[in-house]
Amino acid sequence: MERPVFQLRIVSLLGLVACIALNLWLFRIGPLPGIVGLNVSKHLVIAYLCQVLGVDRRRRHTEAALPAACPAPGTLPIP
Repeated sequence: MERPVFQLRIVSLLGLVACIALNLWLFRIGPLPGIVGLNVSKHLVIAYLCQVLGVDRRRRHTEAALPAACPAPGTLPIP
């Protein structure tokens, strides 16, 4: 049985709880630090998800995965 692609680990769950706690604390200080903290947390979560899901990972078979290339110039029939 294969492991799911996205699996929440204990460390990532603790990081998520820490981000939420930090945001709540920053909103108690004021709205501007809270919004800045929320923005930073959002970027951290999106970067983690992109890393886990392999958004920037290179493909194994690049030749097979690429769509058919356009024909070379001069090979098309001229009307």
